[in-house]
Amino acid sequence: MSNLISSQIMPANDSIHGLDAYKSFVPVFNFTTFQAFLPFFYICPTIVIMVTILVKYKKAKAALNSATMDNNIFACIMFYFTFNMLFYFGDYFHLNLPTAGFVTSWCAGVEPNRGFTLLLMYSYYSNYCVIICPFLVCLMRLTIMMSPRQNERYCKLIMYRFAIPFLFLVPLALVAVNVTTTGYCKQLDHPFSFGSIIIYEGEDYARLNIIIHFSFSSFIFSSNTAMTIFMFYKLRMTQTSSTSERTKELKRRAEFSLFLAVVSSVVPFITNSICSVSFLFDRTAWDYVLFVRPIGNDFETTMMPWVLFLTHPMFRSKKKTSPVNTTSVFVTSNNTSSTRSKILNIP
Repeated sequence: MSNLISSQIMPANDSIHGLDAYKSFVPVFNFTTFQAFLPFFYICPTIVIMVTILVKYKKAKAALNSATMDNNIFACIMFYFTFNMLFYFGDYFHLNLPTAGFVTSWCAGVEPNRGFTLLLMYSYYSNYCVIICPFLVCLMRLTIMMSPRQNERYCKLIMYRFAIPFLFLVPLALVAVNVTTTGYCKQLDHPFSFGSIIIYEGEDYARLNIIIHFSFSSFIFSSNTAMTIFMFYKLRMTQTSSTSERTKELKRRAEFSLFLAVVSSVVPFITNSICSVSFLFDRTAWDYVLFVRPIGNDFETTMMPWVLFLTHPMFRSKKKTSPVNTTSVFVTSNNTSSTRSKILNIP
């Protein structure tokens, strides 16, 4: 790569615009180029599962199926699905496809422009929305757990007064710093080969975006973890000697569901944090760890739909549902003269 570029002067911002070596670049089919197509093998089936979940949910609601789930939680999950898909395609055109080299010659002929900036803002915006959605799901579940008798009222209030404004407006504020940037195509350093590029906003703005992203994702992840630990604790506290086997089974499913929800958010947080920390403290190592970011993000994109489809009773065909709503676990404990009930939501 250095020999090809040494004969030409690389612009100060490392833009490949106008460089003949990139204009004439033709990608060779290998593992690097194949990775541009690999995600579609699991993303396409995941999209089918997402659509199936939506269709089955509407049918279950219309049939008053007792195995359906809370409206607000399902709305947050569908937001999560939607923004995961939007982020996948944004990150695909921002990173996956350019690194494969298929747009390198085209990018070399395109001047730095605001169109690239819009792509970057779209990718960041959808990513922030993806980060927020599990937090909202966790918040709704906690609300149902803490207020079993008035959960519909409180969940609806939280959804319209907090969740929706927070989901759409906060990411907009976080990406606003990029309004004055001009995006361009940049060659990635070793171990990426010549022709592997990325849509870039410049070192200063990239550092600012990474600081904002890392700080925000750390805050949301910490909040999710705290709520999840508290819900685990509440689930453990509800078990009594008089609890039925059916209730214990549902409680175990609730705990397993919480565990999977944590896992789905832990993996992308770890991979993105590795990339962020390396960029901020060891810039030369960033290119070496950049490949792990799509792995974590794609894991999150595919994890939740498949877990929901494979574990929730609403999607289990030819099974009779309980007369009690199976999205809630009623755990009772005798208390001298009265019986108290706690409702634990199971997505």
